[in-house]
Amino acid sequence: MNSKQKRQPGELESLVLGCLWDAEGALSSQEVQAQCSKQGELALTTVLTVLSRLEDKGLVTRESESGRTLSFRALESREEHTARVMLSMLDEETNPTLAFSHFAKGLTKAQKTALKKILGE
Repeated sequence: MNSKQKRQPGELESLVLGCLWDAEGALSSQEVQAQCSKQGELALTTVLTVLSRLEDKGLVTRESESGRTLSFRALESREEHTARVMLSMLDEETNPTLAFSHFAKGLTKAQKTALKKILGE
């Protein structure tokens, strides 16, 4: 995508979070840019803005390294984040039973088996 194309809301935040989740540890802003912008289409200032917004939302932490270098790390795993988003959506739902019903209908057999196993614990 070139910089003139319209991005969907949250697209860059999702992209940056995905890069942080895939990392073995914390990444510098330059490393995040390299991971998220294989074609060089994202400016470092854009990446820094997204990282700052994610930090403001409590999704990313900033760590000081030597000199002026900063590194960034996601504060929760991809799975923890997904679960938290799902739970917050259910909190806003007026009919959670119906929402659960539609959710369950969309699950594969393997997903239903895994869910039953977890709920049986």
